[in-house]
Amino acid sequence: MPELVLEIGCEEIPARFVPDALIQLGERAGELFNRERIAYRGLETLGTPRRLVLVVSGMAEKQESKSIEKWGPQASQAFDASGKPTKAALGFAKSLGVDLEKIQTKDSDKGKRLFYQTEQPGKETRGILKSALPELILSLKFPKSMRWGTGKIRFARPIHWILALFSDEVVEFELDGIKAGNQTFGHRFLAPQAMQAKNFESYQASLQKAMVIVDPKERQKMMQEALAKKAQELGAEIYPDPELVSEVNFLIEYPVVLAGEFQKSFLQVPAEVLIASMRGHQRYFALKEKGAELKLKPHFLFVANTQTRDDSVVVKGNEKVLSARLADAEFFYREDLKIPIADRAEQLDQMVFQTGLGSYQDKAQRLEKLLIMMLDDMGIKDREFKAHARRAVKLCKADLLTQMVGEFPELEGIMAGEYARVQKEPEPVWKAAREHYLPKTAYDIEQGRLPQTRLGQLLSIVDKVDSITASFVTGNQPTGSQDPYGIRRMANAIIAIALTFELEFNLDQIAQGSLKLFADLFENKSDKMENAIKQFYQIRLRNIMIEDKIEYDIANAVLGAWDGSMVSAWQRAKALSELQGEPGFEDLFVGFRRVARIIETTGRLDPSLFEYAEEKALWSAFLEVRAGIEHLLKERQWKAAMRELGRLKPFIDKFFDKVMVNVDDPKIRLNRHSLLEAIAGEFRAIADFSQLAGGEKNIEGGQNG
Repeated sequence: MPELVLEIGCEEIPARFVPDALIQLGERAGELFNRERIAYRGLETLGTPRRLVLVVSGMAEKQESKSIEKWGPQASQAFDASGKPTKAALGFAKSLGVDLEKIQTKDSDKGKRLFYQTEQPGKETRGILKSALPELILSLKFPKSMRWGTGKIRFARPIHWILALFSDEVVEFELDGIKAGNQTFGHRFLAPQAMQAKNFESYQASLQKAMVIVDPKERQKMMQEALAKKAQELGAEIYPDPELVSEVNFLIEYPVVLAGEFQKSFLQVPAEVLIASMRGHQRYFALKEKGAELKLKPHFLFVANTQTRDDSVVVKGNEKVLSARLADAEFFYREDLKIPIADRAEQLDQMVFQTGLGSYQDKAQRLEKLLIMMLDDMGIKDREFKAHARRAVKLCKADLLTQMVGEFPELEGIMAGEYARVQKEPEPVWKAAREHYLPKTAYDIEQGRLPQTRLGQLLSIVDKVDSITASFVTGNQPTGSQDPYGIRRMANAIIAIALTFELEFNLDQIAQGSLKLFADLFENKSDKMENAIKQFYQIRLRNIMIEDKIEYDIANAVLGAWDGSMVSAWQRAKALSELQGEPGFEDLFVGFRRVARIIETTGRLDPSLFEYAEEKALWSAFLEVRAGIEHLLKERQWKAAMRELGRLKPFIDKFFDKVMVNVDDPKIRLNRHSLLEAIAGEFRAIADFSQLAGGEKNIEGGQNG
């Protein structure tokens, strides 16, 4: 079957634009072909800084035919009493361009009407592509796009050529004066000449000979293998940096890995500073000693986009540039150390946190109150720990005023911790300050880059809770795919820290306490916002559960019995998941449904009002089960507690078989509802079992009136 190859050849597109542009190209091409009813087998996008490529295999040569149905006037209006066609019938036939004999009468929801059906044959795919491909190219959006020269279209960078092949032939169209053809161009420096292609196989082979690896996955693999080999030759390992790998991959068309070195004296500067300087300014890869986390070697790797006759010239040039960068970083470090970090903290009132939310000094004061609130909630009473907590809060944001963080914002927190360490602050203080921004990215969460000290964990959580609350009170909470302040990531980080280290605290109370700290600035914020924040955290926790292969209904069930503890919710979800395959599991939710589905008004339970042996037996069994699971719930032995609750199923069945709940006597009716509510309450301590798939099934029996 035919294939389509489309290449948009440009001047170098910024690396950060390319991945999203390729995603757009694939998605919009799929939408286009579906809309035009053009079948295809496979679709992929490829690209480099100079080209965006779409390859579609197994395309149909024609559109699928389309069934066209047209309804006309009612039969009573289409024919007169003698059966002759009226003007309405003739006009309908004329509008369709067919003889009246080809139109039938068919029943509809409005009675018998004239009806015409035909198959519209599909158009040639090639003809559709002539107009569709320019539309597809112009549909691509970039963070920044411009008109170039005398051109009339907007694009990330000037388009210089377009290759468009369908079934080995050119798809002829013109875009802004550029005619589509069968030519592509090789590497700008190594093989810039034009080359002709007949299909994707010849296209890819020609580019590879011309030093262009058009497949990003293949290019990245080549680059990483070359980086690893070069590091091995130097007896080192690459400092892991997947974001840098991805960025560099879209800066090059053919990877050439070279190694350089720098003065050993620079190793006296913190490793994170050297790494930030290498990657931030020059896109260099840092090397570390094997098996070490942050012990750097005085070497670096870089990826050139071209081969030269003498690599040493290129290496020396890069070494010279890096030496100047590292000298600047070293200067910032020495200068920053001249001012105690505690003195800088006193100047945080000069830095705005967010418009309308005061300064970073205000934020630090909120963090102190929130952190002490959290320590109290967790029952942490150690005076020294609380003193360290207050000191860490005071210092953790002070590095925002340093030259180093001004140059490298990604070193926030790290430098506060480093300067505090050098200036002899207590170890728990400087470590907490250093860790409190972690985890910063989704990759950090995946790799377990979390705060390792207890104070660092708690400070990280309250810092993120404060920022999330701030986003809500200023109306900057996420909407759809938009999350301008990254608070979904912050919530995911809070959850990751709490679950990894099993930190027991009431998230609702901490979130409510955080909201109250903004009361002076936002007096008219209501319970509606409190509920919105609570729901936001629960949605994030639910999504993480589902990503971890917990069934959606189990996630809903445990969150339906939310007690403010993320650890509790997670453990209950895991326990329910493990119990799901055990015999008798359905007894749990069936028993709950039978009890909970008819509960109305409840009050104080009076066992002396029991009339039937079955309600007395249910009450007795419940008391026994409740006594048995009390310690299980405290010790969070969720599976054992659920198995105990399952023992109530036969007593519940007999109760409903014999006892009428909704009797006329108000005292008896209230008492029986109160009995059921007491039982339901024990179930709800674990989960809302009515949320489980299957929990909605009809429960037969039960004299519930």
